[in-house]
Amino acid sequence: MTLTNPIGTHATTRSATPRTYAMTPPIHFTVSYAINPWMNPDIPVDTDLAVRQWQRLRDTYASLGHTVHLVDAQPGLPDMVYAANGGLSVGDRIVAARFAFPERAPEAEHYAEWFATLAGATVCRTEGVQEGEGDFLVVGDRILAGTGFRTDRDTHAEIAEITGLPVITLELVDPRFYHLDTALGVLDAHTIAYYPPAFSPASLAVLRELFPDAIIASEADALALGLNLVSDGHNVVMTDAAMELTTHIADAGYRPITVDLSELLKGGGGIKCCTLELRVPADRSQCREGDSDMNATRFDVESHVAHNYSPLPVTAATAEGVWVTDVDGVRYLDCLGAYSAVNFGHRNPRIVAAVTEQLSRVTLTSRAFLSDRLEPFCTALADLCGKDMVLPMNTGAEAVESAIKVARKWGYDVKGVPDGHARIVVAGGNFHGRTTTIISFSDDDEARAGFGPYTPGFDRVPYGDIEALAAAITADTVAVLVEPIQGEAGIIVPPDDYLPRLRALCTESNVLMIADEIQSGLGRTGKTFAVEHWDVTPDVFTLGKALGGGILPVSAVVADSDILGVLTPGTHGSTFGGNPLAAAVGHTVVDMLAHGTWQARAADLGAHLHTRLRELIGHGVFAVRGKGLWAGIDIDPVLGTGKQFCLRLAECGMLAKDTHGSTVRLAPPLVISHDEIDWVADRFTEALRNP
Repeated sequence: MTLTNPIGTHATTRSATPRTYAMTPPIHFTVSYAINPWMNPDIPVDTDLAVRQWQRLRDTYASLGHTVHLVDAQPGLPDMVYAANGGLSVGDRIVAARFAFPERAPEAEHYAEWFATLAGATVCRTEGVQEGEGDFLVVGDRILAGTGFRTDRDTHAEIAEITGLPVITLELVDPRFYHLDTALGVLDAHTIAYYPPAFSPASLAVLRELFPDAIIASEADALALGLNLVSDGHNVVMTDAAMELTTHIADAGYRPITVDLSELLKGGGGIKCCTLELRVPADRSQCREGDSDMNATRFDVESHVAHNYSPLPVTAATAEGVWVTDVDGVRYLDCLGAYSAVNFGHRNPRIVAAVTEQLSRVTLTSRAFLSDRLEPFCTALADLCGKDMVLPMNTGAEAVESAIKVARKWGYDVKGVPDGHARIVVAGGNFHGRTTTIISFSDDDEARAGFGPYTPGFDRVPYGDIEALAAAITADTVAVLVEPIQGEAGIIVPPDDYLPRLRALCTESNVLMIADEIQSGLGRTGKTFAVEHWDVTPDVFTLGKALGGGILPVSAVVADSDILGVLTPGTHGSTFGGNPLAAAVGHTVVDMLAHGTWQARAADLGAHLHTRLRELIGHGVFAVRGKGLWAGIDIDPVLGTGKQFCLRLAECGMLAKDTHGSTVRLAPPLVISHDEIDWVADRFTEALRNP
């Protein structure tokens, strides 16, 4: 046959096209066998590092506006991270892989089952061995197909019949490049880069005829897996180790974006290996949730749901990282993070893995029996807080209620306050939940009105006013309950001397300082706890939200034994509090925070967020407050209420939440990237300019 060059000349202006990818997190990644020249079981693998590098790759795709769907990793299948080998997607056909080696063979069924969850997709199988996009690369209206090490030549004809596209066979001759995607990278529908010595002379002649203007990689860059790249037509995501190739790609008019994936290279895979492109039509790229008719339904009216919320008209169907996709396939960047409950991103792979593992063991026993997960969780959390004991509960409000009970019991048993006389000082503008006791000391009329009679025993003083607080303390005061930074009030940061003076006042008066860190704690502000910004240690922490990893409710009261020791069997309890599943999740969250990486990330990215937001002061914004990745923004009321502004943000593809008046608050998951923060700031600017 006669082969012709697909185009005569190449444009130097490159255009990006949004893509949809499937990826599998490397939570089970290791090298326990050798089925390619890169693998050596004697070389140790840092799985946590592999996860962090992989997460950076995933975040990069999200920052470029691409959709990433996650395939659940399976224990015992460490190579599932190389998702490109799982199949080939063309139109509404997805060809599931048939692996050459028995070590990887079980992956095929897992990928096939996942492909079947894609709306409108038809899953196909081949008789011959083939390893998906590892050896089949779509270039415009044709497929380049590798053979020689992993994929049978005869399978090429099967792929051509299934996809309806011409398949061009290329023979690989260097075992170091055992898949086509290790020796050849697709830049756009007409342009490739490749390493010539990896191919047989006949195949090399085919490539030269088809792609005379191809970018040629050096041996050094090829061996760094520089050609194992992913391109959207403009942005080329590639290894940071292929310096010369990076320059050539930039010179050709593309935008190289480099990512370190060195730990996964120990398994013989790189960026393209971890990325399977889903070429299904845009309206079919969303995963089904149960009945397929559900995805077609817009749940505009929640007719059977109590009207205790006024949600934005966005019906979430899927979410990954910082991105939420609605039932119509529209993507939104989540800048609320479920009020800090999703600090570590939607469906964080490490937390999902912990849940999955525990689900296979035991989920609930009640506290009538012991659990092998509870003590390790409580030990780790106590250590994180610098305390002795943990009272595990469920919701944040339940933690606050429990802390109030503990403070009163401590007041009677330890401080010697007469029974029934204990009082607790709270701050105006507080938000600790909406239970009957908590609203009793709230000044939020919306939350409070119509729910009396109210629980006595509380004294409310203005937030940040240490003199008023000092005047409120009496001999019957057992505790001061305060948010280090007030969240619901609009991310209100106190004066710098407030918390240190409060700490001293509580110590002098023999009063417990209770810090409600349910929203502000666990990395949100750039510290493990917000009180650390002022070098303050409370007597009692209340924790929640992020402690559940965005998966399920987990909360806790944490204090020393001379405080929590006042509880004895029968004085307090919870059927679900401290259940094994919750303990597994909470322990994972604590472990993730132990090294300070998340806190440092929130501090660094938070500084960038606040810098970008402060640029808007005087341009529709009155003030910006907060710390870390937590911001309250006061919008000019002329532009509308906070709710109206959040509706405009949603139209721009960004989810945020209003609070009182014209204040908008942002609390994006800590997995957000620098580029995504810039995207958020740009969308915010757009909403200000187009009221």
